[in-house]
Amino acid sequence: MVFIQAILSNLNRKMYKVLYLLSLLLIIILFCFFPNLELVNASHLTINTTQLTDNMYIIHGAGVNVVISIGDDGVILVDDQYAPVTEKIKEVIANLTNKSIKIVINTHWHPDHTGGNNYLGESGAIIVSHDNVRKQLSEDQFFEFINLTIPALPEKGLPIITFSDNMTLFQNNDEIKIVHLDNGHTDGDSAVYFTNSNIIYVGDDFSDRSYPFMDLSRGGSIFGLISSLQKILLMIDNDTKVVAGHSGISNETKVKDYLYMLINIKNNINTMIQQKKSLDDIIKSRPTLQYDDIYYDHSFIKPKDLITNIYTSLINKQ
Repeated sequence: MVFIQAILSNLNRKMYKVLYLLSLLLIIILFCFFPNLELVNASHLTINTTQLTDNMYIIHGAGVNVVISIGDDGVILVDDQYAPVTEKIKEVIANLTNKSIKIVINTHWHPDHTGGNNYLGESGAIIVSHDNVRKQLSEDQFFEFINLTIPALPEKGLPIITFSDNMTLFQNNDEIKIVHLDNGHTDGDSAVYFTNSNIIYVGDDFSDRSYPFMDLSRGGSIFGLISSLQKILLMIDNDTKVVAGHSGISNETKVKDYLYMLINIKNNINTMIQQKKSLDDIIKSRPTLQYDDIYYDHSFIKPKDLITNIYTSLINKQ
């Protein structure tokens, strides 16, 4: 994707966004419908690691961030990217430790976070998630935003331990709290907090560089997203390293900024709804304008998408 973005940098903005979304859609189609593609098809992808603590790392560079915990109990992954990248992830881990991958925690069902499930499940990893994640992965899912049906995972790719609210793992000399968030990004979102290391992985409920995607067809909403961020803030402090699915290592201050941004935009849109303004009128008024320089990265979620999702959430609640 970085290579594609570099080529497109001199094209006009409209063409850039169209081609970027087409390339993103092609990757999703390939990774979802051809999970057993040979590694050569992912050979051009560069995967890097960033060390968080003595025994924790982030794998990044080919999609979603993957958090790794290494210890006496084995290797724990939080999310596992797309299927063709899994072998590369295993190679990176093998350069860090001779321990095997013991546990995989899915923060939600989207294929960029669960694509490696089947490969890792077949290799003996225990997959853990919220109840709704297993349910969604067990059935074909129509992804309304991109007009694409995501096929169900095979049995080995499904979580074998699920929870309805929260659960705690005591592994690798850490207390790992898996907290079910409210229905913001999806209805199965979880934050994974490594309490002794003071590192939290929040999936796609936060980004310090892009607007959020609310999967409305799978229970997401602006209300759930705001309350999820409030719940996350109750767990962290100034020293917590906050890792999101698609941005860098962040902190409490940026999570607060994100929360306040969403509350402000929601309130402004709600005011305009009360004034009987149409969705088109609200989009034209550009209620995100003061935040676009920070959170509009011209990739997946455009300001009008955020406005539409917030508007829909508010209308549905009436």
